[in-house]
Amino acid sequence: MRIEISFLLLCACATGAPREEYRRDFQKAAPLPAGQSLRIEHSQGSVSVRAQTKAEVSVAAAIRCSANTAAEARAFCDQIQIHVDPAGGGLAVRTEYPTTWTHRNLGYSVNLEIAMPETSPLDVRNRFGNVTVQGLHAGAEVRNTNGNVVIAASRGRQHVENAFGDIEVYSNEGDVSAAGQNGKLRATDINGAATLSNRFGGVRATNIARTLTIRGNNMPVEVERAGGVADITSTFGDVRVLDAKSNVIVRNQNGRINASGIGGSADLETTFAEIRFTGIARGLTVRGQNAPVTGDTVGENAVVETTFGAVDLRGVKGGVRVTAQNSPIRLTDIGGEVYAKTTFAATTIENAAGPITVESQNGSVSASARQGAGCKPIALRTTFAPIRVTVAPNTGYTVNARTSFGRIKSQADLTLTGQIGEGSLEGKIGGGGCELRLTGQNSNIDILK
Repeated sequence: MRIEISFLLLCACATGAPREEYRRDFQKAAPLPAGQSLRIEHSQGSVSVRAQTKAEVSVAAAIRCSANTAAEARAFCDQIQIHVDPAGGGLAVRTEYPTTWTHRNLGYSVNLEIAMPETSPLDVRNRFGNVTVQGLHAGAEVRNTNGNVVIAASRGRQHVENAFGDIEVYSNEGDVSAAGQNGKLRATDINGAATLSNRFGGVRATNIARTLTIRGNNMPVEVERAGGVADITSTFGDVRVLDAKSNVIVRNQNGRINASGIGGSADLETTFAEIRFTGIARGLTVRGQNAPVTGDTVGENAVVETTFGAVDLRGVKGGVRVTAQNSPIRLTDIGGEVYAKTTFAATTIENAAGPITVESQNGSVSASARQGAGCKPIALRTTFAPIRVTVAPNTGYTVNARTSFGRIKSQADLTLTGQIGEGSLEGKIGGGGCELRLTGQNSNIDILK
């Protein structure tokens, strides 16, 4: 209806003259036995399809025309034909407009309301109008342009393609595939898998029971309550995933990622934007470029790669491996082995239960071992910045500390055992044990307790 009104107003403004309108209604019914399909070919108006238990198709059309005179409007309307004919083992509904017309300044539209058997497959082709399908218990295929598409309360596999209009599919018992352009795409309460793609319009998927696949560009993505694996690829839009019961994969560019409440593993990647996460039940993999990374509560191991963005991880039950450039790193409450590498920024490791290895350049290094976790090796290396390590009480270490143009100090009681000189120290804390290797260049080294 919105498209029709806009068209008529455009014509009236162009002429500046009053317009005359004419309306003609059309109705026809035809039987459609079980198992046979319905095909609709239409344009210049809406298509509304409602499923029914009766084994027939009923078509009601509202045909509207406007012109400079009532006679011209009626003459054009009378030439618009609605065909309801057998075709290919089913029925075909087709709207036919005049191919030639001598008068200018015409406006016209045809809105179809169709009732059809609920178990018959449906194929709709439309242009310049909305399409609505309700209550169908069979598969449907809808291709539309310049209008919105809605499929609701249906069963079976639904496929939708649309451009320059929104797509919405909700309450469907079966798989859904939808491809859009220049419009929003929504899939809600899908008891099956969903495959969604879009360009230049947002995608929102809610309560998808099985596998969810989203592809597109220049679009924000929101996913909530995904029952199967969620695999998302996008560009130039933020991606948000909340409450996914299985694995989540996100490949994004120039857009933020936010993942929360993931029941499986999470594999997250983006560029030039932030990555945030919380509540990852299994393993975590993050790849960023010019991307800060912040998150907490990971059930297994975490691997992070990024550049030119701070990394802040907390509450990881497994090990953590972080490789970064020009990025500060902070790792807190880590249950397994820690490896951290960066340049031109500080590295801070707090309350780590496993072995700790830090390789840094032009950045300070601070590390502390978890109390009661037992003896674990610690190896810290940097240049042009200090090294500070806090050892766990009542834990023995074998110390090898070396630096240049800096001092070495220890608050912990240290028994010297090896070479002692300017910039070097070898000894034991608490009778020796795990290796504590500290290597600096133009760096002070402090062993704290």
